[in-house]
Amino acid sequence: MPASTFISGRARVVGAAVPAVLLVLLLGSCSAAGRRIERDPYFESFFEKARLIMSAEEAQIYNHLPDSRAKEEFIDEFWRKRDTVPETEENETKIEFERRIAYANRWFRENRPSGRGWDTPRGRILIQLGEPDNRYLTDHINSPDIKGYERWIYEYYQMQLVFIDRDGFGEFKLQNPPPELLTAIGLAKFALVPSGREGGRKALAFDAGFRDGQVTISIPLKRVRFAEDQDSIRADYKITVTAYRDYAKVGSETFTKKLSFSKDDIPAGKDISFSLPFALKAKGKYYLEVLIEDVLTGSRALDFVDFKI
Repeated sequence: MPASTFISGRARVVGAAVPAVLLVLLLGSCSAAGRRIERDPYFESFFEKARLIMSAEEAQIYNHLPDSRAKEEFIDEFWRKRDTVPETEENETKIEFERRIAYANRWFRENRPSGRGWDTPRGRILIQLGEPDNRYLTDHINSPDIKGYERWIYEYYQMQLVFIDRDGFGEFKLQNPPPELLTAIGLAKFALVPSGREGGRKALAFDAGFRDGQVTISIPLKRVRFAEDQDSIRADYKITVTAYRDYAKVGSETFTKKLSFSKDDIPAGKDISFSLPFALKAKGKYYLEVLIEDVLTGSRALDFVDFKI
């Protein structure tokens, strides 16, 4: 019988094969990025780790910033928009990120140099998803091809991840990533400090677009948290739209949007949609960063729109 160990993890909220290219981008080593931007003074202190929780658009913008001043501004905004309790001095998301880095460096170093446990398969998953709800370790397997075996369970995502050491050197590789993994990483990377299982299920999510000088926003009805107000229900949002033209920040505007419905006339569709005016005159390649905060719950979500005019 195999010798097994069960480790209870901290509780966390949360077909087709996963595309290999996307997995390399999300889970792969940062060494190639290091060669590309080795002259970046903030590469080791910020980018090589933070890229694990960046959107693809944020990584593109960062890599095209012209100087240190622009990168310092980007880094400041990167953490500020992820701050779950902005009225306090601490940035809870940054603190949680650094805690996960330290944990990975201590327990998942494998054969990496000191301080690079976060750059192992288990370390990267830990950074992106946090500790699993349950973790099972097996040191001896009745198979000559497997020397070590770990199984991580994320209950909210209904997902199991398996890591295998085939050579006995303590280097674990993620085996047969499930299709749910990309979705889980996408949901978890912006808010590293979930508010609980139920809060995670109701977490804010939306789709943004841009057409005819209007930012369009569509929020799934199941993600809208209404508050009762006598004979009506309401939802309040704070929306910040930031424009980047040819990778340079060119403007930002903040809106408020209040939705109110009679209890006798609750929306019946799948989504609640609205538009906000946002004029763009100069031609170029644009990224629009749309950050929405649910004023009632404090939940935040981020989406990008990219296009050319």
